[in-house]
Amino acid sequence: MTTKEHYEAAIGTLEYWNNCGSEWNYSTINDKIFKIALCVKFKGDLYRVVNKYAKGREYADRRAIQWCILRYLSTLMGSDYYPRIMLLDNKEAIELLSNLLNVAKLTMHFDATSKKPTEPTYKWELNKEEADSILVAIENEHKQKYCYETLDEQKKRVRKWKDGCWWRK
Repeated sequence: MTTKEHYEAAIGTLEYWNNCGSEWNYSTINDKIFKIALCVKFKGDLYRVVNKYAKGREYADRRAIQWCILRYLSTLMGSDYYPRIMLLDNKEAIELLSNLLNVAKLTMHFDATSKKPTEPTYKWELNKEEADSILVAIENEHKQKYCYETLDEQKKRVRKWKDGCWWRK
């Protein structure tokens, strides 16, 4: 198994994509972001991982995916980006997450004085200007692709974020 396949298998679980389950609490949001970032940096396909995870799941589980993605994006960028993120479709949101994690600076260290000195602490840093430019590029690509999109179609996509589900069975 290659490193890419190893990380894809590791993050394709309930722990990363179902914020309603007890598995979500197995690790912190920073730990999750770090491991997803490692998958992306080893050229893992995050969109394929999420689609594979979503396949055959119940509606509530599939709906939880988009809220996990929103949580990751808001942790990376800040909650003031919510309105802009909610105008993205599922592929664009995952592309944004992948691109942000690809440029994030990742660090891992062990703290010998902690209660669990054998467990690493994960941290990441992201330049806000670079993050904003990535989002603007994805938004511009979306505008070119859907140049005739109406306000009603935009509202429908926001409702999918709030009330609906991106993935079908």
